[in-house]
Amino acid sequence: MNKETNLSIDKIFNLAFKDHTEGKFKSAENSYNKILIKDPNHFNTLYLLGTLNFQKQKFGEAKKNFEKAILIKPNHAELCNNFGATLIQMGDYTDSIKYLKNAINILPKYAEAYNNLGSVFKELKDYVKSIPLFEKAIQIQPNFIDPYINLGIVFKELGDFTKAIILFQTAIKIHPQNIKAHQNLMESYENLNHEKELKQAILNAKKLINDDPIIRLYESIILYNSNKFLEAKNILEKTSFSVKDIKNESKRFLILANCYDRIGDNEKAYNYFVEANNLFLNLRKVNLFDKNRYIKVVKDRVNFFTKPNIKKWNNLKLSNPKRDPIFLVGFPRSGTTLLDTILRSHPLIEVVEEKPIINKLVDLLNKLSNRGLENLETINEAQVEKLRKIYFDTFDSQIKNKNNSKIYIDKLPLNIVHAGEIVRIFPNAKFIVLLRHPYDCVFSCFMQNFELNDAMANFLNLKDAARLYDYVMSLWIQYLSIFKINYCEVKYENIIKDFKPTVSSVLKFLNLSWNNSVVGYSTTAKERDNISTPSYNQVTKPLYSHASGRWKRYDNQMSNIDPFLKKWLEKYNY
Repeated sequence: MNKETNLSIDKIFNLAFKDHTEGKFKSAENSYNKILIKDPNHFNTLYLLGTLNFQKQKFGEAKKNFEKAILIKPNHAELCNNFGATLIQMGDYTDSIKYLKNAINILPKYAEAYNNLGSVFKELKDYVKSIPLFEKAIQIQPNFIDPYINLGIVFKELGDFTKAIILFQTAIKIHPQNIKAHQNLMESYENLNHEKELKQAILNAKKLINDDPIIRLYESIILYNSNKFLEAKNILEKTSFSVKDIKNESKRFLILANCYDRIGDNEKAYNYFVEANNLFLNLRKVNLFDKNRYIKVVKDRVNFFTKPNIKKWNNLKLSNPKRDPIFLVGFPRSGTTLLDTILRSHPLIEVVEEKPIINKLVDLLNKLSNRGLENLETINEAQVEKLRKIYFDTFDSQIKNKNNSKIYIDKLPLNIVHAGEIVRIFPNAKFIVLLRHPYDCVFSCFMQNFELNDAMANFLNLKDAARLYDYVMSLWIQYLSIFKINYCEVKYENIIKDFKPTVSSVLKFLNLSWNNSVVGYSTTAKERDNISTPSYNQVTKPLYSHASGRWKRYDNQMSNIDPFLKKWLEKYNY
């Protein structure tokens, strides 16, 4: 390449870099591309064009640019960091870890690389690894707010809202106009149902930031929770988020849908529910989940737990059965959180909520000899004792101040799917099973903004939700036909209509007497640190019947799920 060409490239590059730093992305991109026509291996151009594409969220293009640049300078710390950050956005966590670790090796005090590496493990929910990485980034660069926010999000997801709130408040002190810090602070107060603090956080954000859709979103939540549905709707209809901000736009649609539901405009409500769920399908993370994978989990148990198979099981004589666990189960949105809150209001009951302890047990059981469910046939007393110990050790670790005079309940609705494994390990386990009108239950699942996993991915449309309901409840009936299960069925509607006799029957099943404290369950809900389901706003209010029979107003939209649900109306006398 001659000297004249080099001068020309330098001139174009300087112009491109100036435009890039001034946010004139289109002009900068055109100039970068001109350089690459002249010199396809111009490192700085490849690196900066990749960075520009990352900023524009064109991650595929950024990856192509960085792949070419890394061949030229594999030990460029900033390039490795930016390449790693791009791969995070594309869900390629293995390679992102490799490049980010390389960036840190090259530049040991690279706060941004520590933050990005922490973000990978945050995405993987490996918080043990992510926390020290964010803390290291803060130590290196105390005024870098991203690790404060990310570390706060980790603690929020772990349920430690005290630490999360302090971190978000610190981030706001460092950068008062950072909307992400304000959003996470408001979301924390919303999750805690701390309305007073949420209102104050909204006011502070409005003082520091010019009008922002995030602030209006949380203002509408306050209005909705105060039953001011028209006012909330009016704010949300004048608010929107960019196509890239799927999370907040879907939340806006969901609140709008609920507003229209409460004012009786069923058609608009249904359309917004559909829009909210359709947006979820565009989330990058949705590709990690497979609704059919969970259906297979249920089907595998339908096929395995049959009378001929059970007859093959060896008899177990447990020398130390210890205590027998109690499980609160049911299809999601059947009222488990309501009953959980009522029961924990009793002075002798504590509920461990939404912890996947049984999932851990099932994984260990399946790995005993790599025979999956067939391990249940040949499992011996020593193996059962070991599994029981693991369960109780894990369960007890979730209890802050153990009291032997109390009854402890394991609440996770879809543990109902694993009742077969549970009764093999805990033959005398008790099950409190929540039932709700099948159409109301399924429609409520469709309405919710669940955190996605394989099971919850079935709730993004009504037909899938109804199909899963049919499979799960059929499996439960199959369990009852095979095992002698100690269970108590409770209808959500009976809690609403006949509170005292219904709750008394559950207490009797638990060998407990009536205590008037259960009537004040809404106070219990307000005092809880966090309710790990979409139900928290409902259980902090007095009982109401609005949700019962809601499905009738959406009968036209629900006609295609009749084949899955009609038989259950007769089965449960609805």
